[in-house]
This record gives sequence, structure tokens and C-alpha cells, in this order.
Amino acid sequence: MLKGALTDETEFATGYQFRRLGVGAVPNRPGDLALTPCPVPDDRSCPDQFGPFHFTGGFFHYDDSQTVHRFFAESQLRLGPRIRGQVAANYEFHGSVRSFDPKVALRIELAEPLALRTSVQTTFRTPSVDDLNEDLNTGLQYVSAAGIYKAIDTYGDKDLVPERAFTYNVGLILQLARLRASLDYWDYDFKDVIDVFPYEGIASLYAAGGSQRAAVQQFVTCPDGQGTGTCDVQSVERIEAGFVNWPGIRMSGIDLHMASRIPVGEAIVSFGVDGTYTREFFVRALDLNGTEVFPAHEAAGKLNWGNPIAPPLPQWKTSFSAGYHVGDYSAVSYLNTVSGYTNGAFAGTEFEDIDRFATLDFSVLQRTSEQLDWGLSVMNVLGSAPPLVRWEQSYDGFTHSPKGRRIKLQVTYRPGS
Repeated sequence: MLKGALTDETEFATGYQFRRLGVGAVPNRPGDLALTPCPVPDDRSCPDQFGPFHFTGGFFHYDDSQTVHRFFAESQLRLGPRIRGQVAANYEFHGSVRSFDPKVALRIELAEPLALRTSVQTTFRTPSVDDLNEDLNTGLQYVSAAGIYKAIDTYGDKDLVPERAFTYNVGLILQLARLRASLDYWDYDFKDVIDVFPYEGIASLYAAGGSQRAAVQQFVTCPDGQGTGTCDVQSVERIEAGFVNWPGIRMSGIDLHMASRIPVGEAIVSFGVDGTYTREFFVRALDLNGTEVFPAHEAAGKLNWGNPIAPPLPQWKTSFSAGYHVGDYSAVSYLNTVSGYTNGAFAGTEFEDIDRFATLDFSVLQRTSEQLDWGLSVMNVLGSAPPLVRWEQSYDGFTHSPKGRRIKLQVTYRPGS
């Protein structure tokens, strides 16, 4: 990396980065599809060569790598007494895939305590080595249309194109003597999102029959073979769900931060709020040869069970803090909250609404010397249990923690110089 200054008002940095990722896997003999492609060892005559196991699929010997060359440049600019800017550019190439992504950012001092900041940029993500690997990888997943678990075969595609995004944000910063606050609006528009084909969508269309079944039966294996379409959805043995480029996602929201430290006698009292509001997570429809496999939908505020492209998305996540600091001692508490959201798979039932969740943490810290600190923390002081969700774990492990009250002692020692 090279850094420097063109003038007193302009600074710059340029650089080059090289990355190489290697991935490999060696199966044992029963799991090697090159040696044992059929249920019977040494038999190679079966039409569907998934190996001897149903749910735990075999695979071929795998050894691949990916190299990345990256050039980047960035410049900090002073455009007057109240305006600072940043101009940056990133150029990457991965084999035959290339992308140039610029960024422009501004900070404008509107008045003594108030500033405006904004940025606009594009981003780029190439398919990973695993995304491009066309060998099968089998897992066990629950299929709603069948009401039972089925073998789901996933595989990559060497024709995947990079995922790209256009993003921008606008924010206000307030800086007073004892208060710092910021409010930011962000907007991300992703195109050609890399993810697996939705096996739930395939199963639903297959169960509908007629032209909808014909559109997806190539991905379904019945007892008499793949692509025949002769069995009902409950009798399906396997479903293929390869990686594809989804049309895209549009997401936006608001980030809030506020912190204050107020002297009270010889002590300092601190307060803080951090929060994120997910306003929108709109998933564009996915079509297959003119048949809609996965409809366009709004995922914000929902559990998104069975949705391969959207995680659970409660709209509000916040953390409130309060602390008392005197001398070498500090006592700090945190109230962490997650808003309620809905489970669309059980709409109209008692399991549709998922309750809000809150935990309280408390910590005491002391700095006994320049070399030694200690701290005692109690996490989830009230022992709050996660809200009930009707699926296997009975709670949402992506959003909530099942851990009850926990106590942690921490000691930090720094040797003297």
C-alpha cells in the first residue's frame, strides 16, 4: 500500500492485494461416487448415481482454488471549511470476471453541533469456489408440501455471474457537550443474488400437478427415476436445488445511536441507545421458464421459515445501556430487546405471532492497577426464556438465545514494560 498527500487539502492511498483460496475434500470408499455410485458396492449400473446412502450423499474427490487480484485507491478531500469528501475505487478480477466499483462520500458541517453525511457506492461479490462446484451435496430438509423430511441435493454452477449491489446512505450527526447522536437511513439494492434454488417452491409446484409439475419435475426423483413425474409429492425421494442467480433483493432501514456522559459529583453517569429498524426486505420473484417458482414478497417482520434467501427479520433490534463510573470502578447494565414478528407458515393460528424478547445484562469492573483489571458479569439476569416458535428447536436460534442466567468472571493482566 502507498500513502501520501497531494496537497495540504488532499490525502491518498493506493494498493494491490492478492488472495488465493484453496478447497479440497477426499471421501472414503463408501462415500466416493467414483467408486461406489450405487447402493450395491462395485455396481455402476443404477440410473441415479447418488451413492449407497439416502440422506448422507457421497461426493467426488474435490480439489479446486480461486485467485483474486485487487487494485484499490482512496482519496480524502477537504472541499472547504465545512465540507470533507472521500473518493474511492476498487477493481477486482477473478479469472474472466472483472468489476470496477467506485464510492463517493461527503460530510457537511451544517451548523456548530450538526453535520450531514452521505455516501453512494457499488459493490461486487464473485461466486465462491463452492458455489461453482457442480458436484452434488446432499442434506436432509423438511418439505412442507410433503409433510416429511426429504433428501435435498445441492450443487454449484460454473455459469453463475457475480452478485452486485448499489447502496447509499444519508445521516445526521449531532455533537453537543455531553451528547453524541446519529441517525442514518440506508438503502441496498442487490442484483443477481447467489443462493440455492428454493426446494420448497419446487415441491409446491410439483404437488400442484399439471403444467406446474411439468415445469419442475426435472428436479424431482421418484422411485422409478429422476424427472419422470410419476409419483405424488409424499413419495418423492429427492429434490435437486442448485445454486442460481436470484433476481435480487431491495432492503432499507434506519440506524440510531445516542450516547451521553454526565458528571454527578465525583462520578460519571453514562447512558446509551443503539438500534436498527429494518424498514424493507423485498425479495423479487424467481421464475423458471415462465413459471413463478418463488413469488415476490416482503420479508421484513417475518420468520421466513423455508425461505432460502431471507433470514428471520424482526424489524426492531435495540440495546439500552446505563452506567455509573467512579474512580477505578464501573457498573454498567444493558437492556437488549428484539421486537415481535410473525410466522407465516402458521398464519391464522396461535403460533402466527412470535413475542418480543428482552434480556438484561449487568457488569462490574475494577482497574486495580495499570497491569491488572477484573470484571464480574451476569448475563440474562432475569433468566428470560426465548419466545415460543413452532419449529424443531421451539425457538428462533438465529434471533434469540436459549441460554438462561450466566455468570462470568474476567481477569486481565498486562505485564509491565
